[in-house]
Amino acid sequence: MCFLLCTACQSQEKTDLEKVDFSKSYKEIFKNVKFQTDQQEIVTTLPVAYTKNVSPYKFGTVSFQNSSEEAIKSSTVGILINNITERQTKGVKIEVEDTGASNNLLTYLKSQYKAPKILSGIPTKNKEGKVVGNAAYQWNLSNKTLLLVQYYEYTNNKPNVSSVLYLVDNQVLSYASQETVVSRLIKTYTP
Repeated sequence: MCFLLCTACQSQEKTDLEKVDFSKSYKEIFKNVKFQTDQQEIVTTLPVAYTKNVSPYKFGTVSFQNSSEEAIKSSTVGILINNITERQTKGVKIEVEDTGASNNLLTYLKSQYKAPKILSGIPTKNKEGKVVGNAAYQWNLSNKTLLLVQYYEYTNNKPNVSSVLYLVDNQVLSYASQETVVSRLIKTYTP
């Protein structure tokens, strides 16, 4: 009986993307979920493997929920790959389409990694009294960089905060140019 309970608990354990070993293949990270690949993630320009089945994953203490089938945009978990030949894991990209999880992610990152470098601050209210735009935060780790972008938008006339979190190897080069992915991300999200 104890064996069955332990087995059931292990199968429900979420993969912590904060602790992903970059020496693992994306296929190992996605071994129990349906995923697809794209030749190029738009901002980093790296190839990416991703899944919309985000519920088996977490980042630190923040768990993710799958988006509803009717959702216009879906939350995703992606693994950034250095190139299509070697296919080495070089980063993680998490898209969260949920205000609660987005806020929890920022709170967790600040508690774990202290105050970030602010690339762009929270947008101010526009003429209609709505907060629309994005904020971007950066944390430098020893050999990786964390970058969180939060998008302030309205869905069905209700305020919503969605997030994109990048955890990237500092040495990986952009596929489109000879600059690092980290410098490309910083340029993209700094006004």
